[in-house]
Amino acid sequence: MDNQRRKVLFVYYTFTKQTGMVVDAMAEELTARGCDVTKAALEFPDAHYGGRFSKLPMPWPIWHIVTMLVPQRRRKTGEIGIPPEAQRGDYALVVFGSPTWWLTTCMPVRSYLHSPAAKAVLDGKPFAAVSVSRRYYKGNLGDIEKLGEQAGGTWVGGTRFVSDGNQVMSMASWLVFMRKNEPRRHYFGVPLPRPNLKEDYAEQAKSYARELADKVFGSAAIGAATSSPVV
Repeated sequence: MDNQRRKVLFVYYTFTKQTGMVVDAMAEELTARGCDVTKAALEFPDAHYGGRFSKLPMPWPIWHIVTMLVPQRRRKTGEIGIPPEAQRGDYALVVFGSPTWWLTTCMPVRSYLHSPAAKAVLDGKPFAAVSVSRRYYKGNLGDIEKLGEQAGGTWVGGTRFVSDGNQVMSMASWLVFMRKNEPRRHYFGVPLPRPNLKEDYAEQAKSYARELADKVFGSAAIGAATSSPVV
Protein backbone atom coordinates (compact mmCIF):
# COMPACT_ATOMS: atom_id res chain seq x y z
CA MET A 1 0.00 0.00 0.00
CA ASP A 2 1.60 3.31 -1.09
CA ASN A 3 1.61 6.41 1.07
CA GLN A 4 -1.23 7.98 -0.94
CA ARG A 5 -3.45 5.17 0.34
CA ARG A 6 -2.27 5.89 3.90
CA LYS A 7 -3.36 9.50 4.24
CA VAL A 8 -4.30 10.29 7.85
CA LEU A 9 -6.11 13.40 9.08
CA PHE A 10 -6.12 14.57 12.69
CA VAL A 11 -8.97 16.94 13.59
CA TYR A 12 -8.67 18.26 17.12
CA TYR A 13 -9.16 21.13 19.53
CA THR A 14 -6.53 22.07 22.07
CA PHE A 15 -6.54 25.00 24.48
CA THR A 16 -3.94 24.03 27.07
CA LYS A 17 -1.95 22.20 24.34
CA GLN A 18 -2.39 18.78 25.98
CA THR A 19 -4.51 17.29 23.21
CA GLY A 20 -2.11 18.82 20.71
CA MET A 21 0.80 17.02 22.39
CA VAL A 22 -0.99 13.68 22.05
CA VAL A 23 -1.72 14.39 18.38
CA ASP A 24 1.91 15.36 17.76
CA ALA A 25 3.17 12.09 19.27
CA MET A 26 0.71 9.99 17.27
CA ALA A 27 1.47 11.89 14.08
CA GLU A 28 5.20 11.36 14.56
CA GLU A 29 4.72 7.61 14.89
CA LEU A 30 2.40 7.33 11.90
CA THR A 31 4.74 9.42 9.76
CA ALA A 32 7.62 7.12 10.70
CA ARG A 33 5.50 4.19 9.55
CA GLY A 34 5.02 5.66 6.09
CA CYS A 35 1.74 7.55 6.50
CA ASP A 36 1.03 10.95 4.97
CA VAL A 37 -0.21 12.85 8.03
CA THR A 38 -2.19 16.10 8.11
CA LYS A 39 -3.00 17.93 11.34
CA ALA A 40 -6.01 20.29 11.45
CA ALA A 41 -6.45 22.21 14.71
CA LEU A 42 -9.92 23.72 15.10
CA GLU A 43 -10.32 27.34 16.16
CA PHE A 44 -13.09 28.49 18.52
CA PRO A 45 -14.03 32.10 17.67
CA ASP A 46 -17.64 31.74 18.87
CA ALA A 47 -18.84 35.13 20.14
CA HIS A 48 -20.72 33.64 23.11
CA TYR A 49 -18.53 30.75 24.23
CA GLY A 50 -15.16 31.07 22.53
CA GLY A 51 -13.87 34.20 24.26
CA ARG A 52 -13.35 32.42 27.56
CA PHE A 53 -10.91 30.08 25.78
CA SER A 54 -8.91 32.80 24.06
CA LYS A 55 -5.80 32.99 26.22
CA LEU A 56 -3.85 31.82 29.24
CA PRO A 57 -3.49 32.55 32.09
CA MET A 58 -7.20 32.44 32.87
CA PRO A 59 -7.95 34.63 35.94
CA TRP A 60 -11.10 32.77 37.05
CA PRO A 61 -10.96 29.28 35.57
CA ILE A 62 -13.60 27.80 37.87
CA TRP A 63 -16.13 30.36 36.64
CA HIS A 64 -15.49 29.51 33.00
CA ILE A 65 -15.78 25.81 33.76
CA VAL A 66 -19.10 26.17 35.58
CA THR A 67 -20.63 28.38 32.88
CA MET A 68 -19.97 25.67 30.28
CA LEU A 69 -21.96 23.06 32.23
CA VAL A 70 -25.40 23.80 30.75
CA PRO A 71 -24.37 24.15 27.09
CA GLN A 72 -22.17 21.06 27.35
CA ARG A 73 -24.86 18.93 28.93
CA ARG A 74 -27.30 20.17 26.27
CA ARG A 75 -24.66 19.28 23.66
CA LYS A 76 -24.84 22.66 22.00
CA THR A 77 -22.68 23.65 19.05
CA GLY A 78 -20.89 26.92 18.36
CA GLU A 79 -18.98 28.80 15.71
CA ILE A 80 -15.63 27.24 14.83
CA GLY A 81 -12.81 27.80 12.41
CA ILE A 82 -12.12 24.75 10.23
CA PRO A 83 -8.77 24.51 8.40
CA PRO A 84 -9.11 23.82 4.64
CA GLU A 85 -7.48 20.40 5.09
CA ALA A 86 -10.42 19.31 7.28
CA GLN A 87 -13.09 20.50 4.87
CA ARG A 88 -12.36 18.02 2.11
CA GLY A 89 -9.86 15.33 1.19
CA ASP A 90 -9.54 11.66 0.39
CA TYR A 91 -8.21 10.40 3.72
CA ALA A 92 -7.78 6.74 4.60
CA LEU A 93 -8.17 7.40 8.33
CA VAL A 94 -9.50 10.32 10.39
CA VAL A 95 -8.56 10.71 14.07
CA PHE A 96 -10.36 13.12 16.38
CA GLY A 97 -8.70 14.61 19.44
CA SER A 98 -10.98 16.11 22.08
CA PRO A 99 -10.61 17.13 25.72
CA THR A 100 -13.55 16.05 27.85
CA TRP A 101 -15.74 18.97 28.89
CA TRP A 102 -18.41 18.08 31.46
CA LEU A 103 -18.38 14.36 30.66
CA THR A 104 -18.69 14.77 26.90
CA THR A 105 -16.97 15.95 23.73
CA CYS A 106 -15.75 19.54 23.77
CA MET A 107 -17.96 22.01 21.89
CA PRO A 108 -15.49 22.74 19.03
CA VAL A 109 -15.08 19.07 18.07
CA ARG A 110 -18.81 18.41 18.46
CA SER A 111 -19.53 21.42 16.23
CA TYR A 112 -17.19 20.04 13.57
CA LEU A 113 -18.88 16.65 13.65
CA HIS A 114 -22.21 18.38 12.96
CA SER A 115 -20.77 20.33 10.02
CA PRO A 116 -20.92 19.62 6.28
CA ALA A 117 -17.12 19.42 6.36
CA ALA A 118 -17.27 16.33 8.58
CA LYS A 119 -19.67 14.64 6.19
CA ALA A 120 -17.37 15.39 3.25
CA VAL A 121 -14.29 14.05 5.04
CA LEU A 122 -15.85 11.05 6.79
CA ASP A 123 -17.95 9.70 3.94
CA GLY A 124 -17.32 5.94 4.14
CA LYS A 125 -13.99 6.39 5.95
CA PRO A 126 -12.69 4.77 9.15
CA PHE A 127 -12.27 7.11 12.11
CA ALA A 128 -10.98 6.93 15.67
CA ALA A 129 -10.77 9.25 18.66
CA VAL A 130 -8.62 10.14 21.65
CA SER A 131 -10.01 11.70 24.81
CA VAL A 132 -7.90 13.86 27.13
CA SER A 133 -9.35 14.27 30.62
CA ARG A 134 -8.83 13.74 34.32
CA ARG A 135 -10.95 10.62 34.65
CA TYR A 136 -14.19 10.60 32.68
CA TYR A 137 -13.80 9.72 29.03
CA LYS A 138 -16.56 7.30 28.03
CA GLY A 139 -19.10 10.01 27.24
CA ASN A 140 -16.56 11.85 25.14
CA LEU A 141 -15.59 8.82 23.06
CA GLY A 142 -19.20 7.66 22.86
CA ASP A 143 -20.40 10.98 21.46
CA ILE A 144 -17.61 11.10 18.87
CA GLU A 145 -18.46 7.56 17.80
CA LYS A 146 -22.16 8.39 17.47
CA LEU A 147 -21.70 11.70 15.63
CA GLY A 148 -18.98 10.34 13.38
CA GLU A 149 -21.15 7.45 12.30
CA GLN A 150 -24.03 9.84 11.66
CA ALA A 151 -21.66 11.83 9.44
CA GLY A 152 -20.96 8.69 7.42
CA GLY A 153 -17.77 7.35 9.00
CA THR A 154 -16.91 3.87 10.28
CA TRP A 155 -15.80 3.70 13.91
CA VAL A 156 -12.58 1.76 14.52
CA GLY A 157 -11.99 2.60 18.18
CA GLY A 158 -10.81 5.13 20.71
CA THR A 159 -8.54 5.57 23.70
CA ARG A 160 -8.07 7.99 26.57
CA PHE A 161 -5.28 9.95 28.21
CA VAL A 162 -5.74 10.94 31.85
CA SER A 163 -3.97 13.23 34.29
CA ASP A 164 -1.91 12.34 37.34
CA GLY A 165 -3.46 12.18 40.78
CA ASN A 166 -6.99 11.54 41.98
CA GLN A 167 -10.00 13.49 40.75
CA VAL A 168 -9.85 16.18 43.44
CA MET A 169 -6.11 16.82 43.45
CA SER A 170 -5.76 16.68 39.69
CA MET A 171 -8.55 19.27 39.39
CA ALA A 172 -6.82 21.50 41.95
CA SER A 173 -3.53 21.20 40.08
CA TRP A 174 -5.24 21.98 36.78
CA LEU A 175 -6.96 25.09 38.20
CA VAL A 176 -3.63 26.41 39.45
CA PHE A 177 -2.10 25.71 36.04
CA MET A 178 -4.87 27.64 34.31
CA ARG A 179 -4.43 30.65 36.59
CA LYS A 180 -0.64 30.69 36.33
CA ASN A 181 -0.12 29.20 32.84
CA GLU A 182 2.62 26.99 34.25
CA PRO A 183 2.68 23.78 36.27
CA ARG A 184 3.09 24.06 40.03
CA ARG A 185 4.05 21.09 42.18
CA HIS A 186 3.09 22.91 45.40
CA TYR A 187 0.50 25.58 46.15
CA PHE A 188 0.27 27.17 49.61
CA GLY A 189 2.34 24.25 50.85
CA VAL A 190 0.03 21.58 49.42
CA PRO A 191 1.75 19.06 47.11
CA LEU A 192 0.11 18.81 43.70
CA PRO A 193 0.30 16.13 41.00
CA ARG A 194 1.20 17.01 37.43
CA PRO A 195 -1.58 19.28 36.14
CA ASN A 196 -2.06 17.62 32.80
CA LEU A 197 -0.81 14.55 30.96
CA LYS A 198 1.08 11.78 32.66
CA GLU A 199 4.78 11.48 31.91
CA ASP A 200 4.30 8.39 29.74
CA TYR A 201 1.71 10.01 27.45
CA ALA A 202 4.02 10.04 24.41
CA GLU A 203 4.70 6.30 24.49
CA GLN A 204 1.01 5.61 25.07
CA ALA A 205 0.16 7.81 22.08
CA LYS A 206 2.69 6.09 19.84
CA SER A 207 1.50 2.68 20.95
CA TYR A 208 -2.08 3.57 20.05
CA ALA A 209 -0.93 4.97 16.70
CA ARG A 210 0.72 1.65 15.92
CA GLU A 211 -2.47 -0.18 16.92
CA LEU A 212 -4.54 1.99 14.61
CA ALA A 213 -2.10 1.57 11.74
CA ASP A 214 -2.20 -2.20 12.04
CA LYS A 215 -6.00 -2.22 12.32
CA VAL A 216 -6.70 0.10 9.39
CA PHE A 217 -3.80 -0.56 7.03
CA GLY A 218 -2.69 -4.04 8.10
CA SER A 219 0.60 -4.86 9.74
CA ALA A 220 1.93 -6.49 6.61
CA ALA A 221 1.07 -3.49 4.45
CA ILE A 222 2.48 -0.78 6.65
CA GLY A 223 5.19 -2.74 8.41
CA ALA A 224 7.61 -1.32 10.93
CA ALA A 225 9.18 2.11 10.77
CA THR A 226 10.30 2.83 7.23
CA SER A 227 13.82 3.75 6.26
CA SER A 228 12.63 6.88 4.44
CA PRO A 229 9.57 8.19 6.29
CA VAL A 230 7.22 10.62 4.63
CA VAL A 231 7.55 14.12 6.15
